[in-house]
Amino acid sequence: MKKYINFILFKILNFISPIIRIWESILIKKYSVLPLKHEPVFIVGAPRTGSTILYQVLTNELDSIYINNLTCKFFRNSFFGMWLSSKFYRYKAHNTFNSKYGDTNGLNSPSECGQFWYRWLPKDIYFLKASDIKDEIRNEIRDEVTAIINYHDKPLIIKNLGMGQRLDLLKDVFPNAKIIYIDRNPILTAQSILKARLKQDYPENKIWSIKPKNYLILESYSLHSQIIGQIYYLQKQILEDLGKFSNTFQLNYSDLNDKIKLISCKKFITSKNRDNYEDSVINNKEKLTLNLNEINILESEIKKYDWTNYDK
Repeated sequence: MKKYINFILFKILNFISPIIRIWESILIKKYSVLPLKHEPVFIVGAPRTGSTILYQVLTNELDSIYINNLTCKFFRNSFFGMWLSSKFYRYKAHNTFNSKYGDTNGLNSPSECGQFWYRWLPKDIYFLKASDIKDEIRNEIRDEVTAIINYHDKPLIIKNLGMGQRLDLLKDVFPNAKIIYIDRNPILTAQSILKARLKQDYPENKIWSIKPKNYLILESYSLHSQIIGQIYYLQKQILEDLGKFSNTFQLNYSDLNDKIKLISCKKFITSKNRDNYEDSVINNKEKLTLNLNEINILESEIKKYDWTNYDK
């Protein structure tokens, strides 16, 4: 029943989208020509490294805007979706700290909303350089995001792990963007990816979630080797491109319980908090639960890579 309702809603929104666009385009044109009031903030990292809970905490506590599940339903008209959300929720805290593989429940809950980016960028090609995308498309992305930020006069926080493989593009579109990079002990990241794959009965010869640029090679590897390679090469690309930005902040999954580190991360974005919000309780205890054989296999694969210098 839920799928049927979502299908009907999708068709309705698809039908009215051009009408909304007429109203929306006037405001986008008005606000996109103004100087950018706040730099956009992008959370990037490999999958299963804590990016979702970090996204939830930051958007809940900080006086910021973000793409929530309501806005994402209007992904073709994101300016309108953000406007509508601000009228419904008045920038109130979402107080949501649960998720399932990055997805959250509740219309005001933060969304990764890949559909927003699929309007301009390919769905299945994660690694992109600025030169891969036409000037017209880069300008459209810049104008829409700039207009959204300037209209609401608040920093926009975006969590989209795919954009971690597109930092060269982001540097071109938003030269002074703020990038938050989160990582995790690779064996624990691998364990989490492995469990997610098993729950979803995911094919062993396919990369789960975000693909590094050499994914076709990795897909020919054994499952455990593929997962470790996926984590390594995703992080390698992020770290290579991170040096292009002057506004960056790095933290580890273990830092999510470090109040001082989180305060620093929040101040990196803005010094303003929301008026009322629930304090988050983050349970990020690190524990290996795989059998000894699998642990040994993963540790052996991890040793094949340079996790300090990333082969620089």
